Amino acid sequence: MSHQHPVAIESQDHFSLKLPGDPQISPDGRHVAYLRTYADVQTDSWLTELCVIDRSTDTRFELGEASQPRWMPDGASLTYVRASGSGFDIALWDCESAASQVLISLDEAPSSLSWSPAGDQLAFVMRVPPEESDPLVINKPAWQKLRTEQWCAPGIYSDKLIRRLEGEYGDMKQGYYHIFLLNRANGQLKQLSNGPYNHGGPVTALVKMSLAGRLSWAPDGHHIVMSMVRNSSSAGPFDPVANIAAAVFEFTVASGAVRQLSNFPGPACDATISPDGRWIAFVGFQNQRKSFHTNVLHIMPRDGGEARAIAHPERMEIHQVAQWLPDSSGLIVLQPHEGDGCLVKVSLDGQWTTLTRDVGGGAATGYVIYQRAYSMARDGQIAYLRGSTSHTDEVASLTADGKPGHILTQESAWLSQRAIAPIETIWSPTRKPGTRWQSWLVRPADRPADELLPLIVWLHGGPYLAWGPQFCILAQIWAARGYAVLMPNPRGSLGYGQACTEELHHDFPGVDDLQVLDVIDDIVARGGIDPKRIHLAGESAGGVMTSWLIGHSDRFATAAVIYGVMDWTSSALTVDRPDYYNFYTQPNPPWEPGMNEHNWRRSPLSVVNRVRTPTIVICGERDWRTPISQSEMYFTALKLCGVDAALVRYPDNNHSLEWHPSHWLDLIEHLDIWFKR
Repeated sequence: MSHQHPVAIESQDHFSLKLPGDPQISPDGRHVAYLRTYADVQTDSWLTELCVIDRSTDTRFELGEASQPRWMPDGASLTYVRASGSGFDIALWDCESAASQVLISLDEAPSSLSWSPAGDQLAFVMRVPPEESDPLVINKPAWQKLRTEQWCAPGIYSDKLIRRLEGEYGDMKQGYYHIFLLNRANGQLKQLSNGPYNHGGPVTALVKMSLAGRLSWAPDGHHIVMSMVRNSSSAGPFDPVANIAAAVFEFTVASGAVRQLSNFPGPACDATISPDGRWIAFVGFQNQRKSFHTNVLHIMPRDGGEARAIAHPERMEIHQVAQWLPDSSGLIVLQPHEGDGCLVKVSLDGQWTTLTRDVGGGAATGYVIYQRAYSMARDGQIAYLRGSTSHTDEVASLTADGKPGHILTQESAWLSQRAIAPIETIWSPTRKPGTRWQSWLVRPADRPADELLPLIVWLHGGPYLAWGPQFCILAQIWAARGYAVLMPNPRGSLGYGQACTEELHHDFPGVDDLQVLDVIDDIVARGGIDPKRIHLAGESAGGVMTSWLIGHSDRFATAAVIYGVMDWTSSALTVDRPDYYNFYTQPNPPWEPGMNEHNWRRSPLSVVNRVRTPTIVICGERDWRTPISQSEMYFTALKLCGVDAALVRYPDNNHSLEWHPSHWLDLIEHLDIWFKR
């Protein structure tokens, strides 16, 4: 029997990626539903399909394009959302008949689906459009009658602070997101919440915090608990503390009455009631207006009262996706640790036990737990995304005590026919005494260890994210083209404790970031790297770092600055979340005393006159997080300073170039040509 020899991975393999996500195990453990995201070559977009696996028979069901799979409490049916014409359906798939029925059709997209314990009511969050606020629409002037189809669109009126959000195509839809209840028996829909508050929606997703959206039913089915911000807007200057002061609230299902349960000096997020109804867990921190606050797990009595912190013994960050164990003895949390994605069991008395260190969620980017999803059956079985150095994630099972189960999917099987470059973990000393930084080196598998290869130093975004050894298609493509790729975790990266993240407090970028140069020195000293062909590239915060480093060192052959911030003052009021970045990432808005000096000292534009490295600048035209004006001003400054520079703008794409797969293929080619100049 002949075996096909693996071939080199190529840029167009982006269109072979099949990325599982949101694994949902049924309460009885028999079925696992998950989403498969793939790049569609016809539409140049990412599409998502819903799949279900019957674990008892290994039967596979394909339910088509859909999202948000959530099981009924009895495990016999699966709820999901699908587009329907100009609206959306909430559908119910039956496990025995494998047939779907529509529960309700809606004009707006529902989110946060959650069934009551008895399965008689489905709670979800949905936007309620506002009344018209544009004065020219309310009081139409006489000349409006002259308008024809050939006229240009009228002015876009807004009186909201947040007008655009990263990931949203255009201006944010106005209105408030409220809780709705769907009666399964009669199909009646009831709006449970009211008022000028968001109970979900894109505006409540703020950096690493989910300020609302999770619906947790009490075991008796009479109440729903949610963490959210319910501070009424007040006149006067903006209050950055009140803006993120999410608290735990109880909603009475029968009447809609609301009661605040928590009194916590900071955001209390992702609240969830224990199965026995005695406790509420949430993830949060005491707000000290730092650039980064470490998320801590907290427990409080179900009826309200003092919250008790269950902090990680090493002060590690945990993500806001805590789930109770079926017997209410503790919770399962996600935690990055030194490049690994970890599922950790936390007991109520503060014992932390790592169940597995192979959690994926990187979506082929190399990031640690970039997508955060797992689920648990009544017997404690866990469905999660298992990562790997040699292939993309697969859905796998795990017992509550950490015993590995089966790999349930084969979405990465095609990679067995590709030559995958190995990845090596390296710890490098830096100029700061007692400090070591962790990195991963990807090197072509078919090259001798002593062959001098060009090196791409690939800096991650965030800055509060982290690389890990998980499969990264970009690094693999570069390795297939003959590059070694170094992916370091600088100061501020997640998974190294609170002291590491706090190093960046109001000091990014800074002098200490030059330790990246020490890591590169260490890699070169180990051999196999051509010191004259070292290329620097970074995205988002990594783009900031790249432009900062080439302003302080001329050791790089070329550089690629990919959607970064070049001037903190001008970005402060054009970024999508001025309500956060002006008060946390930076100490104050730019008009406060001393802020212009503070911002300029940390702006890459302040050292652009020192740059000698040929630099290509890249950005999406619909990037609301690091607006394209930042990239354009840096490119212009480089040219005025006589630096060999180029600018690539991607129309109709956002921060991270997430909307059109072909743009990443285009980016790879531009960088390859630039690096080989």
